[in-house]
Amino acid sequence: MFVTYTEHKSPFNPFGDGLTHWKAAELALQRPWFLVSISQPDSIDDDSFRVSRTMLVSNIADVEELAQMEVASHLQLDSVFIVTPGHFNGTSKWKMEALRAVWRAEEPSALGQLADVYETAEGVTYADSMLATPVKRLRKMVLHHTFPLPESP
Repeated sequence: MFVTYTEHKSPFNPFGDGLTHWKAAELALQRPWFLVSISQPDSIDDDSFRVSRTMLVSNIADVEELAQMEVASHLQLDSVFIVTPGHFNGTSKWKMEALRAVWRAEEPSALGQLADVYETAEGVTYADSMLATPVKRLRKMVLHHTFPLPESP
């Protein structure tokens, strides 16, 4: 979720009606976000020219939904990055890392409660747990989704 302020609304609207452009938006929650790069053909008949788009997405379920739309909508998920606040990643700063996979695990102290575990390209794991359970204490971790890693320059 984003917070927007009228004074940050851009007077320039190059893409026409129905879209609003903002010079700045505030993140409403200090929790993980996902920077998703997708591409799709400029036209359904011609796949030779692909249009790229980048979105900041507020939850992993919406990222997974985009990934599931790939075949039906000619969409290609190019990369997913996890953007974490300092209290989540163990530093004092926001951090952006390529996301390799999402795992689902059971909370040990709450029967039926699941937590998401995010694995970065470097193998770092973060638990997104309602009970603030560390990754090492979660049980029965099951791979839920993998993502393409960005190409190296």
